[in-house]
Amino acid sequence: SAKGASWVEVTDASGTLLVRKLTSMGEVLPIAAKPPLSVVLGRADMVSVTVRGNALDLSSLSKNNVARFEVN
Repeated sequence: SAKGASWVEVTDASGTLLVRKLTSMGEVLPIAAKPPLSVVLGRADMVSVTVRGNALDLSSLSKNNVARFEVN
């Protein structure tokens, strides 16, 4: 979910682009797809991520406020 403007990109294991968009404050993007998923978040400080009901700490995954990670 977005706390402010951010960009989100999610691809599946085959490289198929599932989501690529600029989010706005309050927007929630539920993604239900077979893992592994590759995720890139721009302005990571403006996004909160929940995976299977657990909040993900983006601070450890971010460099220059861009988070790149895989959901398995």
